[in-house]
Amino acid sequence: MTVPVRAVDANESVSFAARELNRRGVRRLFVIDHGRLVGVVSRRDLLRVFLRSDEEIRHDVEREVFQRVLWVNPSAVVVSVHNGTVTLNGQLGKRSEVAIAARLITSIPGVVDVRNRLDYVWNDEPDN
Repeated sequence: MTVPVRAVDANESVSFAARELNRRGVRRLFVIDHGRLVGVVSRRDLLRVFLRSDEEIRHDVEREVFQRVLWVNPSAVVVSVHNGTVTLNGQLGKRSEVAIAARLITSIPGVVDVRNRLDYVWNDEPDN
């Protein structure tokens, strides 16, 4: 065991814990809440968040990005995922929605890359 004991506050984010594991060069961190030990987080625990099946990622993209945020008809977009790379085909109403979709998808755990092949009907952004 490493001395001194490495710990992280229970209110810290998963990203913070991952950076601490890397920065400190340890495999586990103790999780402390108000001075009390409430758990242990390991590298394996943190990786599990990002190692997701293609089907899980596809489902999250369809539900969270296109249905909940952009309110897009599910038949307007075809989402496919292979080894964490999301490919989008179809057509959205506005050009800005195409860019928003790509940005949102990159934040979904497990997404490695986005191939955005979406088209749009109306250009609602100024040309530069």
